[in-house]
Amino acid sequence: MVKEGVCYDPNDGAKRATNGVDVFGFLGGRRLAAGLSAIGVQPDGVCLVRAQIEGGRRPRISAWDFRSIKPDQPADKALAGLARDYDLKHARCTTALDENDYKLLLTEAPDVARDELKAAVRWRIKDLIDFHINDATLDVFDLPGADTGAKAREMYVIAARNQAIQKRVDLLDAAGINLDVIDIQELAQRNIAALLPEDVNGVALLSLQERAGLITITRQGQLYLSRTLATGVQDMAGGSDIYGYFDQIVLEVQRSLDYFESHFRQAPIRHLALAPLTHDMPDLAGYLASNLNIETSSVDLMQLVDSKREFPPAWQAKCFGTVGAALRQEVRAL
Repeated sequence: MVKEGVCYDPNDGAKRATNGVDVFGFLGGRRLAAGLSAIGVQPDGVCLVRAQIEGGRRPRISAWDFRSIKPDQPADKALAGLARDYDLKHARCTTALDENDYKLLLTEAPDVARDELKAAVRWRIKDLIDFHINDATLDVFDLPGADTGAKAREMYVIAARNQAIQKRVDLLDAAGINLDVIDIQELAQRNIAALLPEDVNGVALLSLQERAGLITITRQGQLYLSRTLATGVQDMAGGSDIYGYFDQIVLEVQRSLDYFESHFRQAPIRHLALAPLTHDMPDLAGYLASNLNIETSSVDLMQLVDSKREFPPAWQAKCFGTVGAALRQEVRAL
């Protein structure tokens, strides 16, 4: 648990928890051990997913839970219940920030030593975020293969609000949860896409939550591109022109596919996977397939992981991102 607050890191100007919480942790040296518990915090509930990954085998989900909360009810009691029932004080835990709490930016990589990347990139992205650079925690990760065909070597930069990080750390700490590392939604979704058989040749994965959506394009377990959508299933379920919303999604997916092919000089993506939905929309997959001229399928997590318990479709939709966070295998900083 966080006991010492935060400290200032002169190497990247970021505030970090000092008790071992690793914010993002994509530069570093050791692999996470098996058995990571992911905690998802949503307006209507909290998710827990515990996954174990062993080389050459499908991931195993050893525990999962979703506990509902009322819209005006804080999450602390539900989180404390999860911590107590699953002994999260003595577990290795992760959580993914909300999409509004950070920016994921594609930028040209500075020509500096690897241990100087975060310091060098601060000034490159300071005008690309809507909060002061001194109020940001930064981390970086490589674009797949420096020889992707782009004119210059590129990399991704995560710029997260310090206030948002500390708020999440404090929330989980107060519940008695041992937070080990913080992640982002795009890489959590990438982890699920990597399990799809189509990922070998490249796959686009579309997930739609209540008020927003996320498109990721991956190939062989590597994230190339992501795009956030302003359209969510609640908008579509409550709207009178559902096909107008479908057209917006088609446009954003097509833009993503075109950019992937032109910017990264990669072969076209031939498959679009649709994550489980919290609302039934039987026409969506077919509409996407016919208007994008692409093979489309629906993701069933039970086909991708091993679990002694069945995952109901509603639970899959609610905890989709939390499952992805639990599947993290990145190296982390020492």
